[in-house]
Amino acid sequence: MEKETMKAWVITGFGGPEVYQIAQVPIPEPGEGEVQVKVQGAGLNPVDYKVRAGLYPPAAPKSLPAITLREFSGTISKLGAGVEGYEVGDGVYGITNSGAAAEYAVAATSAIARRPASMDPADAGVVPLAGMTAYQALFDHGHLVAGQRVLIHAASGGVGTFAVQLAKWAGAYVIGTASSEHHSVLRELGVDELIDYKKQKFEEVVRDIDLVLHSIGADAVPGSLKVLKPGGRLVAISADPMSAEAEKQGKTSVVFSMTPKTEQLRKLSDLIEDLKVLPVIDTIVPLERGPEAMAELEAGHTLGKIGIRI
Repeated sequence: MEKETMKAWVITGFGGPEVYQIAQVPIPEPGEGEVQVKVQGAGLNPVDYKVRAGLYPPAAPKSLPAITLREFSGTISKLGAGVEGYEVGDGVYGITNSGAAAEYAVAATSAIARRPASMDPADAGVVPLAGMTAYQALFDHGHLVAGQRVLIHAASGGVGTFAVQLAKWAGAYVIGTASSEHHSVLRELGVDELIDYKKQKFEEVVRDIDLVLHSIGADAVPGSLKVLKPGGRLVAISADPMSAEAEKQGKTSVVFSMTPKTEQLRKLSDLIEDLKVLPVIDTIVPLERGPEAMAELEAGHTLGKIGIRI
């Protein structure tokens, strides 16, 4: 019997934007401990175009064509064996390994939670990956506590806009780097001090930092280490953190990749519902415009997140 199919945004190989395609692919079925979700929205992240280009092997698909994107919001349409605590019709959000830019996806229950009820279902799809990346960078790896000084690079980006709000919620003094056109929004989000990276070198104007969230290029890592106070920490998500050099300076420097955690998705949902965190959305586009939206993200300078509506 032929499998039912669905519309999806796929990559047909590794390379530039020319490998993108909207195609009909089989609908995935949930395995043990998984749910099938009718997807309503999905989020775009820099890791997605790095996977497409073959630059991020840890997330590379096992076969091609492969459905793009990882974070989603939707409604449970089927339960796999052994699933408890969820019912068909529940609104959830989280991370999938089957690809999120499709009419259906499957996800492990350990990588989902109930989505924020106050958000549009499609909009909620931009929260999981960037939100958990920011949370884990600040708290799991950065050990941020109230009263500390934190420098957040690319503060107006997807991870950055979540990170500045989470750091303020935690009681930190927040310094952000961003182009001047985004400063007004970042001030509204609570950033205490802003640096226009186009006009200032952050390492010349910042000092005595407890934690740096480094989400920019490797060439800026020495500067990030320089601004740390003795005993300070650098947490990188996009570059070699120069751990040996950090140790010589009496500092700590680590790099990590986000691991989906249900309890953190729940926490993010609670913070959004309590208006402590406001997801910043640049735009939401239809599935067919996904490749165009990815080109915009890859060009840089977007404010917050870009998502697609399924």
